[in-house]
Amino acid sequence: MGVDLLIKNGMVLTMDPEFKIHDKADVEITGSTIKNITQNSSETTSKVIDAAGKLVMPGLINCHTHAAMVMMRGLADDMPLDVWWKKFIFPIEKQLLDPDFVRIGMGLAAIEMIRSGTTCFSDMYFFQEAAAEVCKKIGIRAVLGEAIMDEISPDAQNADKVLEITERLQQTWAKDDLISIQVAPHTPYSCGPANLKKAQAQAKRLGIPLHIHVSETATEVNEFRQKHGKSPVKYLEELGFLGENVIAVHCVHLDDQDKEILAKYKVKVAHCQESNMKLASGNAPIVELQNLGVMVGLGTDGAASNNNLDLFDEMDSVAKYHKAVRQDPTAMPATTVLRMATIDGARTLMKEKEIGSLEAGKKADIIILDLNKAHLIPLYNIYSQLVYAAGGSEVETVIINGQLIMENKNILTVDEQAILDVAKHLGGRIKNELKI
Repeated sequence: MGVDLLIKNGMVLTMDPEFKIHDKADVEITGSTIKNITQNSSETTSKVIDAAGKLVMPGLINCHTHAAMVMMRGLADDMPLDVWWKKFIFPIEKQLLDPDFVRIGMGLAAIEMIRSGTTCFSDMYFFQEAAAEVCKKIGIRAVLGEAIMDEISPDAQNADKVLEITERLQQTWAKDDLISIQVAPHTPYSCGPANLKKAQAQAKRLGIPLHIHVSETATEVNEFRQKHGKSPVKYLEELGFLGENVIAVHCVHLDDQDKEILAKYKVKVAHCQESNMKLASGNAPIVELQNLGVMVGLGTDGAASNNNLDLFDEMDSVAKYHKAVRQDPTAMPATTVLRMATIDGARTLMKEKEIGSLEAGKKADIIILDLNKAHLIPLYNIYSQLVYAAGGSEVETVIINGQLIMENKNILTVDEQAILDVAKHLGGRIKNELKI
């Protein structure tokens, strides 16, 4: 019968349960799926990729971002969070945010993520119907959530209207291979108990994830305790909100009871190290959460607070930061960090049966890196090399759902320069609007 695509002669890093590494192997792909990983494949095919001297590995998984906010990258750096929000981010979203803004921003973000090896990402933002169209066209795997707040949002008069958008998104994309939907209440402080309960009920009825920011800053948590007499995590527990389908983002300021609660309900956590550092949000107790059995994936957050969507950068920062703050060089080892960016990221998004590792029967979400670089030679430990030395620029070829999206650094599904051009034009509009 043959296969549709054959990757030959590469070092294959599987991230499977045995952490199997093949020094030289072939990956057979049929349709959207990995058929087999074998030695010296004899399958016939119309497309062969020779990966000799290269690394074949699972695509990286970004568990939290606000992708279209790439249009705000570098706009308001090195300032307090409240000034950042009120003087720059909110005015742009109020004055300029519309479906076209999101289409342009999402296109730019998708190109950036693909070029740096991300094949799947989880997003919370506005106008996600427009975002879904762009992701489908480019061919990137996406888990999209329309942000729910009590106040008026850029594309809805109230939370009920946002829930209607989410319902419509789920009806449209429920059976799609690339696009899936989540319910995305913004935070416990921006969503009242009624809307949190509605969001939880919708997610349970539709069988999809709940994605929410939790305990990001000390100020947020202190004000929440003053108002409610308890932490945001305890509040969500008493509300009946927590469960295995909840993805809690940030989780920086947690007390011991909070950590135990997250573990008890098997809540997943999306850790955004570089954003936490840049906004001076604090030290997220990720090592302690992992020791309690909490599943943790990596996220970049939006490029307005990172300032890129490169998960290789994120891995490097995560590994080094947690060693530094604990004064323990054994904390957050490279194998753990790479797992967080691949198979644990898939578990965080509840997609581990489909993606996150290279195994027969799983979706062919694969990246190929050039190892013949000065900073990657000599090679003693591939996990250390990927976390501490490699970067997104090493990614040469990207396959998502069995489709070649980028080959030899050429994006194949869309006109990349056209996307860059419209993004530059929108950047000019933003600059004029804010008079900067």
